Amino acid sequence: MKITPTEFEATLKDIPFPLAIATSGGPDSLALLLLTHDFATKTKKKIIALTVDHGLRATSYKEALYVQKLAQNLGIQHVILKWETEKPTTRIQEKAREVRYDLLLKWCKDNQVPTLLLGHHQQDQEETFWLRLSSGSGLDGLTGMKPGVEREGILIYRPLLNFPKERLKATLKAKNQAWIEDPSNESTSYFRGRFRAHLKEEGLTNERLSAVMTKLQEDADFINASLLSSFQKTVKVFEEGYFILQREAFEILHPALAKRMISLLIKWFSRAPYPPRSTQVEGVLKKTREGHSFTVGGAVWIAKPKEFLILRETAAMKEKIPLSSLNEPRLWDNRFWVIPSLRSTVLQKEAFLIPLENASFAKDTVDSLLPSSVWPTLPAIEVKGKIVSIPHLCYNIENEVNQRKFFYLKPLFHDSLTFTI
Repeated sequence: MKITPTEFEATLKDIPFPLAIATSGGPDSLALLLLTHDFATKTKKKIIALTVDHGLRATSYKEALYVQKLAQNLGIQHVILKWETEKPTTRIQEKAREVRYDLLLKWCKDNQVPTLLLGHHQQDQEETFWLRLSSGSGLDGLTGMKPGVEREGILIYRPLLNFPKERLKATLKAKNQAWIEDPSNESTSYFRGRFRAHLKEEGLTNERLSAVMTKLQEDADFINASLLSSFQKTVKVFEEGYFILQREAFEILHPALAKRMISLLIKWFSRAPYPPRSTQVEGVLKKTREGHSFTVGGAVWIAKPKEFLILRETAAMKEKIPLSSLNEPRLWDNRFWVIPSLRSTVLQKEAFLIPLENASFAKDTVDSLLPSSVWPTLPAIEVKGKIVSIPHLCYNIENEVNQRKFFYLKPLFHDSLTFTI
């Protein structure tokens, strides 16, 4: 039975437009493209189809052109993204997936498109469970892929997770739309292909697995609610992009909550799309128990008698943004959302938002209670090599505008697009 417009529209909720759709030509992404096109036509929304030409098969460019022609016939803007760098000889599917995400996200960021749709479906979700189980994932991993996650300031959204692949194909057949089958999906040369074949042989039912994942999600929701409560009692969050962890409150936490808190803090500072490995979390927990200072995931944990001061590692701060390009809200250094109206407060066109680090400025004119170790981690505005503003220190040699109001700390438990951890 095909997916109805009403069913599909219910999955989109309030996701922001315009949006891009990763479209390979397979039945999953093509069904997603056509369903989204129907919705966009009805609501007068803008969508763009993106196809990655990975170059791993001789037919990949031909397949990309097939999708392009299909999209253009529907009046949909289409872009082919080519994998130009050297191809791997090992872990090919894994590395290709990483490159595909990098290309798609870069295009979305460069073109101010806030949402990227992916065509993962029910069978992909089930497969994810078994693959994560085989690799030793914990509770959160076994709850499967989340419908929506934020990565590098872009919402990655999967509206088809609750639909079986048969219904996606039925949707295409109802529209007389052909699709491309990727032979690597069933090839036993790759782990995923072998796993699909194994599941078919064992006859593992979708219904039983769905029930298990639902129970696991209920448990994960309870633990995450407990984590939020514990976090509020244990960690002080500062709008200048650093934290203080109360050692006594942290040490009495159940290990399961302590490890999740560490994982949350590491992931917040880092640009990693996934939580840290359990071995890394265990190592951090050991160091906190022993009272050592250390660096992990782009953050420095400074041990003090009653607390840990956790702040950005300045050596990891690289982002430099020309204010002239600030046309949409943008995530800076993975910590601060920057509002476009900041641009209007700086007269010079050559202004850049940069990490303060050890830049020279008139420190004696600043009256701030912020720890001195935090100062280098703050964003600053540079014009022709000179620091003219440090919004969080109320330092501004050009005008009296309070530029701090244009910066918002990225939330820990959810991002601005309302998706939880």
